[in-house]
Amino acid sequence: MLAESREFILLDSRARHANIRVIPTGVLEVSIEEGNDKMQAGFAQLLFSSSGKKTELVCRNSVSSNDVNWHLELSNADARELSQLIEQAEEEFEILMRDL
Repeated sequence: MLAESREFILLDSRARHANIRVIPTGVLEVSIEEGNDKMQAGFAQLLFSSSGKKTELVCRNSVSSNDVNWHLELSNADARELSQLIEQAEEEFEILMRDL
């Protein structure tokens, strides 16, 4: 069970690079190269919302799900890949917990 890392180009006006780590314990870490921004979220806080050729990844506040902590605009293909990585991480963690 290892963390998976990917680099995606964000579809915002600055075309920044996001390094994203999917950690099987249920955590997503995001680091934006150009701004030295670092963000983190639990899988349960994440929401993917597609519109046209882009998908917005939204991190909702864990206390009030109506509040947004941060969001990223990804291409649909990158969002699909990230969603699949999260699903795989959840499955791996679930299998590990069952085996213990």
